[in-house]
Amino acid sequence: MNAPGEGFAEAARAAGALAANLDPESGTAALRGDADGLGFRPSDTFSDFLDQVAPADRTALSALTRGGRVDIRIRIVGADGHVRPVRLLGQGGGAGFSGLILPAGEGGEDREEVDREAAFAAALESGEVIAFHQPVIDLQTERLAGFEALARWRPPGGGVMAPDDFFAMANRMKLMNAIGDRVRASALGDLSAWRAADPGLDRLWVSANATASELLRPGFADDLIELVSEAGLPPGRFKLEINETEVMRDPEGSEAVLLRLKAAGIGLALDDFGTGYSSLARLDRLPFDVIKIDQYFVRALIADGSAQSITASVVKLARSLGMVIVAEGVETAEMADLLAEMGCDYAQGFHYAGAMPPERAGRVVTEGKEGLFGPPA
Repeated sequence: MNAPGEGFAEAARAAGALAANLDPESGTAALRGDADGLGFRPSDTFSDFLDQVAPADRTALSALTRGGRVDIRIRIVGADGHVRPVRLLGQGGGAGFSGLILPAGEGGEDREEVDREAAFAAALESGEVIAFHQPVIDLQTERLAGFEALARWRPPGGGVMAPDDFFAMANRMKLMNAIGDRVRASALGDLSAWRAADPGLDRLWVSANATASELLRPGFADDLIELVSEAGLPPGRFKLEINETEVMRDPEGSEAVLLRLKAAGIGLALDDFGTGYSSLARLDRLPFDVIKIDQYFVRALIADGSAQSITASVVKLARSLGMVIVAEGVETAEMADLLAEMGCDYAQGFHYAGAMPPERAGRVVTEGKEGLFGPPA
């Protein structure tokens, strides 16, 4: 690889930058200049350079070998543990990247945060992010009907981290789609295993969430249909939940994907209904068969007459559209009784159980939970 010309290097020095040729294919690097504090040496190889890039930012380096202008920002972790944001500005192509590495100002992160990102990326790859399962109960029979799968990070050393502990980081790392894929696959694997252990579980189902960006991702429907088929599940035993606000971002684009999933036997649940700006009548053209009433209304049922009226209206309209109704956030027996009187089909919430690991959920499938609900019918 040719080193940057001396004139280019002088310009880089004047700008407080490094002139650089980086070639991921050959593993070579050529660096000229004197950017204070960037921590690179002229003798560094591309591997040396890559070792200093924050793990969460390494996927951005794929731009270096694509043709055209390169303008990306990454974080470099120096030997002193200090995190330095830098900008790569130049031209990419088959021979790698040619351009400048410039300081990009202080990013505010520290080595501990970068290490946490690296640990999470490795955890996602190794299967530490899995589905925990919250029971959904049939209000008429008081038996387990299904589960909602929820993301949890369970490191091997013990402890469990809920989404609030890692979703912001995962979003920053652009790993939310990967989390969704993992949780759905984990949930399908669990349900398949429970059915294999007890062939009588014909009616038990599991649901898992997807965002609008996942739903509209090319190949999403085909990939999910293949996963469900590989799990050997009958129609309707896996349900995909889409948040009301999410689906209304692009109802036209969502409709085609939802119809494809519905035709393949995947149930469709409209999640958190009541938090957005749509109405059931407006959503009638979308092929949902389950509506989940947001926990805000459910939790207000006992003390707030207007919440009771809204919930009763939603139940009545959903029933007229042939939808099944699930109430979220049920925290007391009184709430459950009132919802049953209104005609709600199912309920989930801490009155019955929170999200539980697969091994505990498997016991609930077999035994139910004493005093609260029985095993599936």
